Amino acid sequence: MLASKIQGYIETFGVPDEVKKITEYCIKKENGKVFPNETKETINAIVFYHIAKETIIIEKDQEGNVVGVVMWYNCNYDDGWEFIREWTEDRQEGDAIFIAFLFAESREILKALTLNLISVEPNVLIKKLIGIRQRRGVPVKIDLSVKYFNKLLKA
Repeated sequence: MLASKIQGYIETFGVPDEVKKITEYCIKKENGKVFPNETKETINAIVFYHIAKETIIIEKDQEGNVVGVVMWYNCNYDDGWEFIREWTEDRQEGDAIFIAFLFAESREILKALTLNLISVEPNVLIKKLIGIRQRRGVPVKIDLSVKYFNKLLKA
């Protein structure tokens, strides 16, 4: 399993500096609801995992600072939060895409992330889109539509 390989790499070689930069950005941008009880080590593993499975887009400024991140999972619509918590491998042939983390410094960067996501993962335009939001301290699945991208691109 990829998650085990990532953990083994981290234990042997440590966390790559690039992963640390992305993790710091995600921690800075999240609102206490995205990673509510996660340690920095776990967030490092999440970021590294997405890099390894190529389900992350990172935007940087001219100085190389992270200014935007989006991560996603290929899954089935019926998959719940356990899919994420148990580090389940992506279901490439699944019927849904879970937009997991989306942080940006500006509307312009949000547009760039959205366009890059559509380019890298064009199935976001045809598969069901889902997200998870914390409601009263409980993760709740929400449905997104292609209109979600329209909204992001108009921003």
